[in-house]
Amino acid sequence: MKFRRTCSICNATFFSPDRKAPYCLKCVKKKIVKHVPTAPRVVETVPPVRAIQRPVPQPARPAVAVRKQKTPRLPRVEELTPELRGKIIELYQAEFADKPTALRDVNSQIANKLWAKRKIVADVLQEHLTAKAVLTPDLKQRAIEMYKRFVESGHRPDGGRRHAISIALGVPYKQIMKIIRDWAMQEYQKSPTPEPDRLQLFEIEKLYWSEMDQQRYRLTELPQKMADHLGYVTRWQILRWLDILHDDERSFENVPDPSPEIQGKILAAYAEYLASPTPPEHGLHYTIAGQLGEVTPRQVHKVLQSYRHKRRAEYPLI
Repeated sequence: MKFRRTCSICNATFFSPDRKAPYCLKCVKKKIVKHVPTAPRVVETVPPVRAIQRPVPQPARPAVAVRKQKTPRLPRVEELTPELRGKIIELYQAEFADKPTALRDVNSQIANKLWAKRKIVADVLQEHLTAKAVLTPDLKQRAIEMYKRFVESGHRPDGGRRHAISIALGVPYKQIMKIIRDWAMQEYQKSPTPEPDRLQLFEIEKLYWSEMDQQRYRLTELPQKMADHLGYVTRWQILRWLDILHDDERSFENVPDPSPEIQGKILAAYAEYLASPTPPEHGLHYTIAGQLGEVTPRQVHKVLQSYRHKRRAEYPLI
């Protein structure tokens, strides 16, 4: 139980278990009030025996342990010798030649294993990988035909199409890239519109889905029929744009799936997009994600990729 009291010094109201307490805690802390003296100490009457102070022997200080000095590591090799060149190429062939590893990562890993300057490794591999293979017209044509079949069928091998062609034909990857790039540029130059604009690509996409709904032609015939109808693009340009629309689904494996309800909203928004006369001001995936506000553009892209692949797989006229 506490009692309401008034401090005799500062007149502040305070509560105390002592009903006669005259001072508040604040005044007590300021030492305005003297403490009640405690009971007197009992003084020993017997004088203490004075002990003889003897020096305590100090323990011997341990010997300072000699720190092991780290042997300085030799600097990386800066001079390229025939032996080092052979080791670099041998290590590349044994561990990296058949793997789709980025070249910059390959350079770093080999440089660390051989403790050589990264630039030396990069120069050797650059020279090794760009070594010209003896290309006959037949070999070039085989590379182009393989690439065309990959695009027409929508097949995407592990590691990429060009990498698969490089392995199959035994031609360096960069050389395969150049063969396909040069051929594709020649195909684009045959078109009345070598570089279609955004509205023209939108019209191609709309026509594609219209033909998919009508099911008038075989799937292999569609690119040529569409090119004939539009008039400003070639069959190859149609194929490449449809190939982009049916992107590799494996690239979305780490993207979380939206709920079924959100997926339905995404497909409804895509149907509105195809029914509109012009494409939206911003990209399709960003536009739909902004409208719904519950998904990311990558999730929108994943849902549309799944829908497109499913529609193509279910098309009856292959």
